[in-house]
Amino acid sequence: MKINEAAKQLQTSTWTLRYYEQIGVIAPITRVNGIRDYTVTDINQLQEVLDLRDCGMTLAEIKQLLRLETQDESGIAQQQLLQGRAREMRLEIGRLQESLNHLDLKIEMLAPDSERKLVGSGTH
Repeated sequence: MKINEAAKQLQTSTWTLRYYEQIGVIAPITRVNGIRDYTVTDINQLQEVLDLRDCGMTLAEIKQLLRLETQDESGIAQQQLLQGRAREMRLEIGRLQESLNHLDLKIEMLAPDSERKLVGSGTH
């Protein structure tokens, strides 16, 4: 599969695919007559990279995680890396929830008296 097709399937840009290869996040893609030829395995690995990126992992963390996958007995190290990211996400969710609660309180305080009574009563 050519790079344009791969980018379309992965819903990303060709620039992103080239960049991930260039910095070593993924292994070099096999070329046929100088043109990248993405295999199903390449697409699956790239999808994993994109999914991890969407989880907030840095490219350095993703690169490290993928490198660990190729090593024997690396499950613990992978787990620790993922647990660290999960902890960070939980903290961020907590901060966002606090911010949302603050905004909801400000909205309620600014509502006219009639709306404030409805918000507090649980009926609309």
